[in-house]
Amino acid sequence: MNIIESIAPFDVETRKGFDFHQIVNALATVDEVEKMKPEFVYEKIAMELVPTQTENPWGFYYGPQFTFANEQGELMYVPSLNDITSDTIMYWEDRAKACNNPLLIARYADLVWDFKQKIAHRGQEPWMYRLCVDNMLRVCDEDYCSHPVITVNVLERLFAISKDTPEDNQLVKDTFVTFEQRHSKDDTVRLWASRFLLMMEHKKSFTDIEVNILIKEHEERLVRLSTPNDNGRVNPWIVMEQAKLLAKYYNSIQNRDDIKRVLNITERTFEHEYSNMSAIQLMGNLETVCQMYSHYGLKDEWKRLSVKIQELGARVKEEMQPFQTEFEISQEVYDLADEYFGDKAESSDVRWRNFASYFILTKAQEEVELRELVKKYPFQFMIGNSLMDSKGHPMSYVGPYEDDPEGQLILHMAKKINIQSYFLSIAINRLLTTNTLTVDNVMSSLIIPSPLFEESRYDIIREVIELFIQGKYILFSHLIIPQIEYAICNLIEMSGVPILKPQRGNKGYQLRTLGDLLREQCVENTFTSDGALYLQIVLTNQKALNIRNLLCHGIMPPEYFGFGAAGRLLHILVMLGLTQTIPPTT
Repeated sequence: MNIIESIAPFDVETRKGFDFHQIVNALATVDEVEKMKPEFVYEKIAMELVPTQTENPWGFYYGPQFTFANEQGELMYVPSLNDITSDTIMYWEDRAKACNNPLLIARYADLVWDFKQKIAHRGQEPWMYRLCVDNMLRVCDEDYCSHPVITVNVLERLFAISKDTPEDNQLVKDTFVTFEQRHSKDDTVRLWASRFLLMMEHKKSFTDIEVNILIKEHEERLVRLSTPNDNGRVNPWIVMEQAKLLAKYYNSIQNRDDIKRVLNITERTFEHEYSNMSAIQLMGNLETVCQMYSHYGLKDEWKRLSVKIQELGARVKEEMQPFQTEFEISQEVYDLADEYFGDKAESSDVRWRNFASYFILTKAQEEVELRELVKKYPFQFMIGNSLMDSKGHPMSYVGPYEDDPEGQLILHMAKKINIQSYFLSIAINRLLTTNTLTVDNVMSSLIIPSPLFEESRYDIIREVIELFIQGKYILFSHLIIPQIEYAICNLIEMSGVPILKPQRGNKGYQLRTLGDLLREQCVENTFTSDGALYLQIVLTNQKALNIRNLLCHGIMPPEYFGFGAAGRLLHILVMLGLTQTIPPTT
């Protein structure tokens, strides 16, 4: 069987509903000698290329089917852009003229339209435009595609191609309308949202009458969607999608009342389904509505809904179940602790330095580990994470890995630091049993030699170290944080960086937040970039431990600041104490 014969069953004018991957499979059955011909490659590429609704790495409408990195980290594409040559494009042009099936004609013609000028460096023929548009219209009008969503993709492509030709553009819009009448149902968002979004992006291509009719259709759908069915149920997620579209339009004409109205409807539908979802699910969805209020500047609505979300916290807390697991610590771990922090270490000074460096994570290493986890457990990283306080109030949100890789990295590192706690406790135990962790030794080895701690603070630091040794971790945590923050302020100031900022209205000055100070270059110069990030994760990052802010703002109850928090704060105190010279600021 030759190449054309393998495609012939699809190239029948009346055949509908096939996918291009079926043609790829058919091509695989041709004789081996046929596979050696360049035409085989041309046909295979034509069927493997993927239409994209957003930018792809090539900068064309069609892009690669697969993208991966080789061993050198270079991006590789299947098919390769290098295989799309002038000969490839001219072959597609001939095939567009020779085929009988509108779906095939439209495919070849659109490929030529996409690649010819940039790759073959030849102008487009008017007849090719006509062939492309006419066959795409027929494909959509007569439902040649295997699924309505694919037809929507073709319609959007048609709109882009014809937007500068008013007569054809009108035909596309009319085809859009009749297509929606045939296929669009209230629960098929992709099918009825497309034309609306095109109108928002290309308002000049739509008459006032067309816009008004479209808005009326979507308002009527919003009413239908938000009205309970015979079972008393509504689908609030589809209501929200419809409301988002209308809010976007009303924002474009600065109609705040209608924005508020459609978002209020969304809020009410989620509350209507209150009993049919968990509190944490309801909270997450109401947070989305709250963000939309904020996005459109509806501050009063945002404040009102924020109070409702806070009130949900008690129910969220009730639903949350503790999770625990048991594991056995191997002898190798204890041996390592002896070597780094115990009797096998050379001196107290070595123990302190080992203690300070060992528990700082390496960002580059954690990035690699996180990427491996994403590959191994992809579904786990396809959803976001909501972080809450002790009352169930939402505190922060980490998006899916694809959208928020930095946030996922911070969350991963915070989890790793928490897991480290068991080894941190062993390390501190060794410091105690070797008499390294004593009040006098800490003062003489760390606090007094460090320029970051002032003599006026020595007495309180002595007392808090004694509290830690006595196991009074809550008191230690509450008293040591101000000393740590003051020492960091001293570091910033000694580096020649301002620690103050103007108050609102320029009526005076106020201290910059600790989170702001920890992002200064001088902190990185002193503790390395990994050390600076560690300080942020432990003290101020809302997506991580955030110990300083949780304590100082009273967000978590006192018992939260037990050994886990206290051990980390002791570790940071040691980091600061080992800073006995200030690196020059570059």
